[in-house]
Amino acid sequence: MTEHNGRVKQKLSQLIRQLERATQSIPTWLAIAVAVIFLVILALWAEDDVQIYSIQDLISRRTIKAVFAQAQSIAVVVAIIFYLKEAPDRRAQKHYEAWRVIDNAAAANVSTSYARRIALQDLHKDSVSLRGLDAPGANLARIDMPKADLQEANLQEANLQEANLQEANLQEANLSGANLQKANLRGANLQAANLQGANLRDADLSGADLRETDLQKANLRGAELWRAELWDADLQDADLRWAEFQGTELNGAKLCRTTMPDGTELN
Repeated sequence: MTEHNGRVKQKLSQLIRQLERATQSIPTWLAIAVAVIFLVILALWAEDDVQIYSIQDLISRRTIKAVFAQAQSIAVVVAIIFYLKEAPDRRAQKHYEAWRVIDNAAAANVSTSYARRIALQDLHKDSVSLRGLDAPGANLARIDMPKADLQEANLQEANLQEANLQEANLQEANLSGANLQKANLRGANLQAANLQGANLRDADLSGADLRETDLQKANLRGAELWRAELWDADLQDADLRWAEFQGTELNGAKLCRTTMPDGTELN
């Protein structure tokens, strides 16, 4: 039921955004004029006592009275049009405030900030790129940001335990020393990312792109690596005990003093 409600809300949100975009392409005066004329015609058509045969009928007292009876409806429609036209300005202000919260938390070196978490999720929900995000040491455990654009983000030693970053773009991101235990990184792009010393225990990296990724001294115990790409990945001193993969995923990877799933160490 919750999943169904989530899909309904997402579709409704998409519909509202499409309506906003369509409204932006029309001049305000034209949108209001068309809406008012349409409502007037509809109001007159609904009135059985009003018959329009000439200009005099159109400006008669009975006709004007019928139109004024719909004044509230007309005002509501005009207000909606103004609301939709001002949507980009409101969204820009919202994004500005969100970035200010994020930047303030980083400047104050605050690790745990509920406001920053909400700001990040709001920006992501509005499809705003988070490329270059600076949040080292941030506590973002269980944050929900699938398909987020986090290229070149600085998340060094951040707490991303159980975070949902499925299909996120983390190319060249700095995640050294980060806690990604039980994180959902299924299908994520981690190409050339720095995961040196990161905790990826029980993380789901199925289908992830880990080419040229620095995984030196990373804890990958129990991690799922099915169909992950690890060509040129540096797994020196990494711990892969109980990790799950077919075996071919490690083709082309740099293995030195790497602890394999069965506990053996490759020299």
